[in-house]
Amino acid sequence: MELRALRYYLAVCECGTMSRAAEELHVTQPALSRQIAGLERELGCELLERHSRSVTPTEQGLYLRRRAQEIVGLADQTAADFSHNEGIVAGDIHIGAGESASLRLMARYIRAFRERYPEVRFHLHSAVATDLVERLEHGLDDLAVLMSHPDNDRFEHLRLPVSDAWGVIMRADDPLAAREVIGPGDLLESPLIMPERSWTGERACGPLGAWFGDEGDALDVVATYNLSYNAALLVQEGVGRMITLEGLVSTGAESGLVFKLLYPPAVAIIDVAWRRGATPSRAVRLFLESLRDS
Repeated sequence: MELRALRYYLAVCECGTMSRAAEELHVTQPALSRQIAGLERELGCELLERHSRSVTPTEQGLYLRRRAQEIVGLADQTAADFSHNEGIVAGDIHIGAGESASLRLMARYIRAFRERYPEVRFHLHSAVATDLVERLEHGLDDLAVLMSHPDNDRFEHLRLPVSDAWGVIMRADDPLAAREVIGPGDLLESPLIMPERSWTGERACGPLGAWFGDEGDALDVVATYNLSYNAALLVQEGVGRMITLEGLVSTGAESGLVFKLLYPPAVAIIDVAWRRGATPSRAVRLFLESLRDS
């Protein structure tokens, strides 16, 4: 079915006569009649009941009228969108991120963006920082959410107005569970489960290395992890205490676990990073603008 034939059919239904519809469409009545007849042959049914001075849609014609209004309306809207193409935002945005409670803020930004641009689809990939950086550099992700990354200047980046606090997950029956906060000296003589990227195999590194200071050489690290849920199972089974960011592990009564903040406070700053010199898609560019505005 051609759009022109559907437009002609809708005009006939609205005007009620072939002659009046031909005048509205600025075509001859024979030309209009040929278009309607061709549409009836294509669909294999009569669309109009011909009366002496008027025409009315048949039952099949009424169905076509409704569908034609939808089809023509959608075509007109699409043409209007392309004539003002700044209104078209569609596509995919790939975001890599480490485990962080700050992703709740990103989730709110994504929800607000989707409300404005419903044709944009988001894809999240969870990984440790080394994997996130590699994916970003190879163009597998458009954006990466990095926590206290030491080499942020390699990328364009936007700092989020949130930070994550480091702490310790331990069993509820642990002697330290009654403490308000935990200092470096409290962790020297106990088995520790450390984040993968915060342990070199000999000492703590990164933000946690700075927090432990010289005492970072004397830690008893029995395991490292990149997924908090799996590491929490080790804590529940008594393998050791787990250094992690706040809000990643459930510590309700049923879990048998508690979380205690490190003191002096240790925090992870959060940046959204993207490749320098990259040409982001329109969807990515508008999403970054929405982050800046927020």
